[in-house]
Amino acid sequence: MIEISKSVIQKKEKFLLLKRASHSNSYPDMWDFAGGKHDPGETPTQAVIRETKEETLFDIEPGNEIRTEEYHDEKYDLLFHYFTPKILSGELILSPDHSDFKWISKEEMKDFELHPSVKLFFE
Repeated sequence: MIEISKSVIQKKEKFLLLKRASHSNSYPDMWDFAGGKHDPGETPTQAVIRETKEETLFDIEPGNEIRTEEYHDEKYDLLFHYFTPKILSGELILSPDHSDFKWISKEEMKDFELHPSVKLFFE
């Protein structure tokens, strides 16, 4: 199973979603939380700090892991670790792995093609 840590970054009633680049090997052009796969030996907390920095340039205080969810499809067996971090510093600058970002309310999400991690979080 592939372990992935996700940053559920919220500002008022909106959530930060990043659009995965069209050249992405998995789930291209889908809207997703910041985060990514754990490196070997890395804890979920270490992964969420590193991945959030790589994808947004935000320095975060991850807080506690709020939940986990499993996801299985024809290609992947995934375990998502969700955190609701506090942004400590940094200006949002996307990595080359993403093509756009938006602050999106839960109600607006129906208009976007969402990554499975986002769908699971709001179920």
